[in-house]
Amino acid sequence: MLTSPWFIYLRTLTRKLRLNQFIGRLIVNGRYEDRFGPALQAEVRPGDTVWDIGANLGLYTQKFIAGVGPSGCVVAFEPVPACFAQLRQRLAESPQIKLHNVAMGDADGQIAMSLEADPLAATHRVVDIEHAGGSENLVQVEVRSAASLVASEPELFPNVVKIDVEGHEGAVMDGMHSLLPDCRLRCIGIEVHFGLLADRGESTRPKQMERTLLQHGFRMRWTDPSHLLAVR
Repeated sequence: MLTSPWFIYLRTLTRKLRLNQFIGRLIVNGRYEDRFGPALQAEVRPGDTVWDIGANLGLYTQKFIAGVGPSGCVVAFEPVPACFAQLRQRLAESPQIKLHNVAMGDADGQIAMSLEADPLAATHRVVDIEHAGGSENLVQVEVRSAASLVASEPELFPNVVKIDVEGHEGAVMDGMHSLLPDCRLRCIGIEVHFGLLADRGESTRPKQMERTLLQHGFRMRWTDPSHLLAVR
């Protein structure tokens, strides 16, 4: 239902009217996102390798470190320089952590990001530089695909992946194409930004991601109107 055309239209309309967060909170009885975190964390096992794509300042990263225990590994991906510096300052001493100052996407290269006024905000986003507004604060960052990273560092193959990339989630999933058939990857948790995807001309992406995950044997549930949890 959440990826049906009428629901996407409704979400886009409420976003334009700045009502989306208010309505989302009503739908889940005031516990917006509170269901996603515990549900995702419950899938993390001791010894796992967990990827935190869009780690920001490490809220989820710290919980993943606790979940994987001393024999596990957490790989945190954060492309924004200021956020990455804070992440490294907070977590670099943890023996389980590997920090990557890169964005994730569908191919290796460089990509433009639009930065918020607050350098530590969680809403910096990837943009098409050819269509970015002249007033936007843009920065070029390195981007890797999951397929490329695993090819170069196979020991980092993930068991659990969290994706929160402000509308870039379709490209991240495209870059994971060669990982999806491998049953070592048990769980993917995605924050789906319907409005930002629509702005990028990708309004059908949520449905496509659902279809792809189903084809690879994942069972899916929406823990709230913006968070998809896929498990097998």
